[in-house]
Amino acid sequence: MTTSLPAAQGVPYFDWDNRYRDWTEQLLEVVQEVADSDEFILKSRAAALEEQVRELTGAGHAIAVASATGALTVVLTALGLGPGDEVVTPAFSFISTASTVALRGARPVFADVEYDTACLDPAAAETAVTDRTRALLPAYLFTNQPDLAALGGLAERRGLALVEDSAIALGSTAAGRPAGRHGIAGVFSFFPGKPSGGVGDAGMIVTDDAELAREMRMLRNHGQDLAVRFLHHKVGFNCRMDEITAGFLLRRLPHLDAYLTKRRQLAEEYRERLADLAPDLLTPPGDFTGRAVYSYVVRAQQRDRLREHLAAEGIETVVYYPKPLHLQPAFAELGHRAGEFPVAERLAEECVALPLHPEMRPGDLERVTESIRRFYRGGR
Repeated sequence: MTTSLPAAQGVPYFDWDNRYRDWTEQLLEVVQEVADSDEFILKSRAAALEEQVRELTGAGHAIAVASATGALTVVLTALGLGPGDEVVTPAFSFISTASTVALRGARPVFADVEYDTACLDPAAAETAVTDRTRALLPAYLFTNQPDLAALGGLAERRGLALVEDSAIALGSTAAGRPAGRHGIAGVFSFFPGKPSGGVGDAGMIVTDDAELAREMRMLRNHGQDLAVRFLHHKVGFNCRMDEITAGFLLRRLPHLDAYLTKRRQLAEEYRERLADLAPDLLTPPGDFTGRAVYSYVVRAQQRDRLREHLAAEGIETVVYYPKPLHLQPAFAELGHRAGEFPVAERLAEECVALPLHPEMRPGDLERVTESIRRFYRGGR
């Protein structure tokens, strides 16, 4: 089964041309500015972006990196995770929440997720904790947030590091605090599809721990001394943000709140138009106040037939995610079998993302919802 089906002159899922049309001139200006400045990687623009994110989140420190996956790698390395250690993480998520753990030589320990939110189930996470567990790594997903109050309490009781995969959630709040600020560190993504998206891969780490921040600044740049070039205190990574990306993001970030507001409005409109299709189709739960709406993922009966119907009408959809992490070939050595995490497996069969972004054309959302209604209710 493919994870995306093409749209034919209809409603595309990402719609890059429309989303970035008004930003072409600004991007060209940034490229020229960077070329004229002789600053290319991890220089003044990256530092300025760090300061903006630090102020936005209220964090003590912000560290610019090359991607959100790189951000997780740097955080877990700075925490000293390695062979013999375990990290509890959701069985249903993007692979980075588990692959970054495995690449440290530690063991990703999967726990099931909540059906309504697709986020890490605190009760399942607590059951998964052993005397080898060093950290909890929950992920924000789609329009949803993990139960950070419960997970934070678990981390405190068991002496664990709480690392937030808040990649989608810059500018949002969760449990009364800015996303990324509930544990030892949080990470954000600037991948173009994210609400805070730029023009390529880039990421940011936030933390209030000064020593951890110092360690992560070294690790992202080959473990070099922060004051003396070519003096390497750690075996680090090439995980540095480039200046073109940083310069473009400096121009985009002031618009983030407006983008988030529009995304919430579109998500609410989807809910209003589709809620009565339950139980055939279930919309994301709760209200979207303060949330970062990334992708609008519904849980659909006859999911694959619905997607074929929408594609035939020129509406593109994407499946996040067609296979849960415990059944991915990459983690076969962990020995998991089908049936171990039933909620994650059910979501992999039902979840489908509908087009949602601030630049959607007038009438696109109505076209999507009317097509879905025809599929389930014959247009009633």
